[in-house]
Amino acid sequence: MTLKSMAHALAVFRDLDNLCPAQTVQCFLFIASAQNDDIHMRNLQDQMGMVSSSTSRNVAYLSKHHRSGKPGLDLVETYYDPNDGRYKRVKLNTKGGQLKARLIDLIG
Repeated sequence: MTLKSMAHALAVFRDLDNLCPAQTVQCFLFIASAQNDDIHMRNLQDQMGMVSSSTSRNVAYLSKHHRSGKPGLDLVETYYDPNDGRYKRVKLNTKGGQLKARLIDLIG
């Protein structure tokens, strides 16, 4: 991967939302790199080194609906862990999977 290919990959996020925070891009990349594009929210929080509220805020930005009813990027969806309903998991949706494939093509 070159810096130029990384710049092109970041431009993809800018095209989706020119105000997309770097933490939100990082959050997407951690989800997309997880096994089966699916990760426990707690594991995502640990990987990002953030508190749960920051992780939730970034996941909301990537979801269909962001805070205050604003539209999100609609790249991921959350669901309750079928093994323990107290916890949530997050996974790429179809649009998120397409973005992942596009980024892989750009980066190589």
